[in-house]
Amino acid sequence: MQLPLLPIPAEPDPYEVLERRALYDSPWIRLREDRFRHRRGREGQYAVCGFQRSACGVLALDDEDRVVLVGQWRYPLEQYSWELPEGGGEEHESPFETIRRELAEETNLEAGSWEPLAFFHPSNSSTDEEAFLFLATELRPSNGHHQAEDDEELAVHREPFAQCLLRVLSGEISDGLTAMAMLSLQARRSGAPAMIPLRLAERFFQRPSEHPSLGRDRWNHLPETKT
Repeated sequence: MQLPLLPIPAEPDPYEVLERRALYDSPWIRLREDRFRHRRGREGQYAVCGFQRSACGVLALDDEDRVVLVGQWRYPLEQYSWELPEGGGEEHESPFETIRRELAEETNLEAGSWEPLAFFHPSNSSTDEEAFLFLATELRPSNGHHQAEDDEELAVHREPFAQCLLRVLSGEISDGLTAMAMLSLQARRSGAPAMIPLRLAERFFQRPSEHPSLGRDRWNHLPETKT
């Protein structure tokens, strides 16, 4: 089943960008401030946070229908979090290459079957971050020795899918990638077809340079000024 596209206005972008100014840059995030004029006349500033890496996660299911979860302390939240194996994709990695590596590093597992599960923008009002979620099955111990990074203290737990879903719905598991992956798989199990079109599915296996997004490409054109 192919859905018709949702309607988009003839001139959807109401902003005239007067200036873009880079404020901060690191290997993980970057920050800029844009000065704009809205077509209704208002002028103002818009702060945009850019992510240097793609967000990648995997819903790994074992043969008992248990979800592989990773537990760790999340510094920005000041709390412990149980979530899917996740990581940030480097420029030279496809999301698939990234999450295969992360699954091995965080859980010492590999999978015999992989498929795209969901794509989304985690916080599109302030960032250009893209998230790629996979479903992995046929789990087995990973070949070779993999070690987490020096600043990571990780625990691994397997939770029955139904219980894990309840923890998402109750807010006990609050990680965005985990919630999206769990709800996406539950939708499939409830009868919703897998709807990822081929053009999008290809991006799960391509490096960022092969599928540049408009949001991320904008950072290659700073500063930009109109008078």
